[in-house]
Amino acid sequence: MPKRVEVELDIFSGMPNPTWILTDAEAASFVQRLQTMPKGPAVTLSGRLGYRGFVVQVMVDGQTQVVRVQNGFVQTSIGTTDAFARDAGRTLERWLLDTGKPHLQSELFETARRELP
Repeated sequence: MPKRVEVELDIFSGMPNPTWILTDAEAASFVQRLQTMPKGPAVTLSGRLGYRGFVVQVMVDGQTQVVRVQNGFVQTSIGTTDAFARDAGRTLERWLLDTGKPHLQSELFETARRELP
């Protein structure tokens, strides 16, 4: 069980992105969703301006796992090791956005939601 899961909506350039902490139940759900995702090919994630998905930091036993969720792909990094998975239908990406609804300004939430077809 993670000690802390922090989600960052990766949307701004030149100013801090909004972040929020998942509840214990949400954190457990995130880890479970992540573990059941099918492996995918190594991909280069977009660095474009505007909405770029999510950066999730999972803290477990003094170690931080960085999970990037973007455009149907998931990149999990622990130290210098990367693993990739597919986010079919962008379900994990949508779920992460939904966890942020209480923490985000409504205009920002809607902007991000429009990026998810």
